[in-house]
Parts: sequence; structure tokens; C-alpha cells
Amino acid sequence: MGGTAVGGRFGDRRPMVTTITAAAVTALALLLMIPLSTRPVTAVALVLLMALAGFSVNPVVTSLAVRFAGDAPTLTSALTTSAYNTGIAVGSALAGQALDSSLGLTGPALVGTVFAALTLLPLIALALSGPRRRTRTLAQHAAPTRARDDEEAPVLAGR
Repeated sequence: MGGTAVGGRFGDRRPMVTTITAAAVTALALLLMIPLSTRPVTAVALVLLMALAGFSVNPVVTSLAVRFAGDAPTLTSALTTSAYNTGIAVGSALAGQALDSSLGLTGPALVGTVFAALTLLPLIALALSGPRRRTRTLAQHAAPTRARDDEEAPVLAGR
């Protein structure tokens, strides 16, 4: 919950800086987990840092996706959430395989470090690409619940 609140607050002002910083902190926390996870206090602190940084990306990415969604913000929000869940499933499967490999207990942290570091490449490329353009946010207007009396069906004779 903390990561979502922090990410949302900072992401409103500087979305690209927030996502790049969060991905870098996540990768660093996972990388540090490899040598430092043998002590319970450092392991818990690194997991909390990783969770705070990792979950701060979700509201920013969802907000950006909805901003560029045009006429389909609900579909875009649903697809973004589906992408998060797909990433969780694939990442968990790969981390599980790494755990069963010769990497042992360091496998899941190593897999997470690689994926978090790989997210930096497109984020930095996106941040550096071309001039910034203003996006147009489409306002959604609520449909009137009932037409005005004079706009209803034509008045019939004898009524």
C-alpha cells in the first residue's frame, strides 16, 4: 500500500523519473538480497524496500496507459492489470525454476534482478526519445438520465 501511495504522489508530477527510479531501486534491492539475505534483519529490510519500490510503479504505469487510451480507458486499465498479473505468474515460474537450479536460494533474487534491470532499458529509451508532447485528456461526460420535456416525442393531437 505504501508503494502505491508514494508512486502515485510522485508519479503525478514526474512519471518517467518515478518509474525509472523505482525500477533501479527494485533491481538494486534484489541484487543486494543475494549476498545480504543470510541475515534476517537485512533480508526483511530489503524485501520491504523492494516491495515499496516495485509497487510504486503500478499506479504510474496505469495512469499513463489510461492517459493515452483515447476512447477505451476502461479496457486499457484492465489490460494493464492483466499484464501485471501475467508478469507475476511468469516471474514466479522462472524464479521457481531458478530456485531448483544450481543457483539455489540466490536464484529467485538473481532472476528478479535481471528482469528489474531489463525494465530500465525501455524506460530510459522512452524518457530520452524525442521531444515531450502534451497529451490531451478526454473528459468523460455523463449522459443525461432523462430528456427534457420539450425534447421528448412530438406532442400528439388530442393530448
